[in-house]
Amino acid sequence: MADNMTLPMQKQEELQRVLSEFVGAFEVVFRYDWEYTKTMIGDEEDGATFIEPGLEDETNDWGARGALLEKYRRLVEAMKKNGLSPAFPFPLENLPGAPKRVW
Repeated sequence: MADNMTLPMQKQEELQRVLSEFVGAFEVVFRYDWEYTKTMIGDEEDGATFIEPGLEDETNDWGARGALLEKYRRLVEAMKKNGLSPAFPFPLENLPGAPKRVW
């Protein structure tokens, strides 16, 4: 059984790992592969979003998106496990249609 210091350290290491992996995947899609990203944005199903594209294969023709979404979902899971939630830069009510917060 882990002592009191080991468990928090394991959680911290997991959070650091998933955060680093997410930022790496984000950088690939939105910086290093930007030209391709611009051509692919908009291939989501009607009514879907980039984060939830509604596609059977999220990596088809765009492996970087599939990797980014996988890393994003792992980060969200780790954040929830650690009692963290998104810190939005402004209230969602300020956006058109005032979207409901998902988590």
